[in-house]
Amino acid sequence: MAELLTLARPYAKAAFAYASEQSATDSWSTALELLSAAVQDEAFSAYLNRPELTPAEQVSVIVKVLGEDQNVSVSNFLTLLAENGRLSLLPEIAAEYEQLKSQNNNTVDVVIESAFPLTSVQEQLLAHALEKKFEAAVNVSVEVKPELIAGVVIRAGDQVIDDSALNKLEKMRTRLLA
Repeated sequence: MAELLTLARPYAKAAFAYASEQSATDSWSTALELLSAAVQDEAFSAYLNRPELTPAEQVSVIVKVLGEDQNVSVSNFLTLLAENGRLSLLPEIAAEYEQLKSQNNNTVDVVIESAFPLTSVQEQLLAHALEKKFEAAVNVSVEVKPELIAGVVIRAGDQVIDDSALNKLEKMRTRLLA
């Protein structure tokens, strides 16, 4: 996974820099999201990766996914990816692009995994504390995961704060077996 992200990062940075210059970060975001979903579809991916398709034909097929949203700069970007055999990186490129966009807007996307549903007050308290920690506005989404037993796991980009009972039990188990 880290290797894919390493390969995807320069493409995402270039796409974001270009989109920012053109004041088109939202349209690029939409396009990358659609393209990412398309290449993750098994049937579409199998069709796209047929050996007899040239890079130009691959781009022609994938551009049709965009429909009306298709523009020349995105097509050129896809051509570059296809010529370098990197179309499969679109999901990682899209994720990295969104992270760059959030950083530029001084926002952080945070996923809170909780063993139990959070009340709106608890969610607001956590959001406020995370805004102070990251010194940025946070977009919070909550996922209920009963397997955590108790506590929460907070994921913000590549940072993870694991304060779950499951994690604490696993650490205790490791210490006891050592």
